[in-house]
Amino acid sequence: MSILLSTNMYSTKTFPRIQRYLDYFQGAVGVEVFPLFHDRDFDAALNRLLPTLEKVPVTFHEPYYQADHTAPEGSEVCERTCEMFQKTVRAAEKLKARHIVFHHNNCRVPEDPAIKAQMLERACVQYRKVEAMAKKAGIPLLVENVGVRSRGNVLLEEEAFIRLCREQQYPVLIDIGHAHANGWDIGRLCRTLGDQIHAYHLHNNDGIHDSHRRIHDGTLDFDAFLRTVRDIGRPVDLVVEYAAQVEPDEAGIRADLEELLEFAG
Repeated sequence: MSILLSTNMYSTKTFPRIQRYLDYFQGAVGVEVFPLFHDRDFDAALNRLLPTLEKVPVTFHEPYYQADHTAPEGSEVCERTCEMFQKTVRAAEKLKARHIVFHHNNCRVPEDPAIKAQMLERACVQYRKVEAMAKKAGIPLLVENVGVRSRGNVLLEEEAFIRLCREQQYPVLIDIGHAHANGWDIGRLCRTLGDQIHAYHLHNNDGIHDSHRRIHDGTLDFDAFLRTVRDIGRPVDLVVEYAAQVEPDEAGIRADLEELLEFAG
């Protein structure tokens, strides 16, 4: 079991601040790189940090900003998404990443069932395409439960997500904050997909908004979640994924990571 800290809370300019945690934990905490390839300066920022990242466990999120796998084949969004994903795979391969995270969608989802079905079909096709890129680099591509009802971007509700993951035999990452904000039964979700789950995104919220707060700062019973992980007993990566507003609280973030290291120890 590895404990990692996501760079989701950083911009390209603040990205180097992750070094503070790597220095503090001396290799005990890894990094999930949240790539910002839509920003032309991000390549250089990432390259400068490569020597440090090579010394710790690393995973990658796929590109989120200006990217969406539901976009029609040949569209500008589809082409840009593919290009940024290729950059992600190249960087992940350099760092021997443990996995890359996949989102079926990042955009709002219309109510029309026919349109939703088309979006999902396109995204599933794109998963297999980018999975082949990742597989060639020897890196698993994990499917995350994404979207929050308050944002209108849920493509797959709980039962549909479970069913699709089972049918397609996806390796899975469960984002407990997304699940909580959508009212999903996290214990059941984890136990049902337990044999397919490789990692979790950890954060908390008020049960409605996807605010990516600290692990005990919200209405999700985080201790109960940890008991579920312990009961399942499968080795997983635990990835702390906080938002930018949490980033100034370095002491709090260190405390959360120390708690998780003790849990994993």
